[in-house]
Amino acid sequence: MTNLTSTLRLQHLFISNLLEAAQWIGVEKVEAQRKLRAAKIHLLAHFKLEDTLLYPVLFEAAEKNTELKYTLQFLEKDMAGVSKEVMSFFEQFHISGTQHHTTQDIGNILFLLQTRIRREEDTLFAEFDKLKAAARTIVAVQIPDSRSSILASSHSIHPM
Repeated sequence: MTNLTSTLRLQHLFISNLLEAAQWIGVEKVEAQRKLRAAKIHLLAHFKLEDTLLYPVLFEAAEKNTELKYTLQFLEKDMAGVSKEVMSFFEQFHISGTQHHTTQDIGNILFLLQTRIRREEDTLFAEFDKLKAAARTIVAVQIPDSRSSILASSHSIHPM
């Protein structure tokens, strides 16, 4: 697991926990409303991180990998719908407070997000980690054995 996917997984867990806590507390309570606002802020930061560091790598790799391309196209449509619905929930909550939302609404949003999270983690994160591991392997192979390099360079610098 790369540092990025580990971070994204932790963010998924944190955001889910905020929503679960808001659902458990009850949407009409001030503490639940604070948790919902925090969930929105963290979710927006999470999307930005994915959009800047995760997806560009995957889309670049998809140019050479047809299977990944189809997976990304399928998940992109699904995720766009989920993101739109989740953000709509948060926008309505921000505008109207608790007047139109129930604990069940939070449960529905939580279900949508957790479904998206599973899809991302199971397919996209695994692919990203494979790509990064392959890139590290290529770099490692290109680096000559350090002891041999040191000996060779010491011989050329200090002739015996």
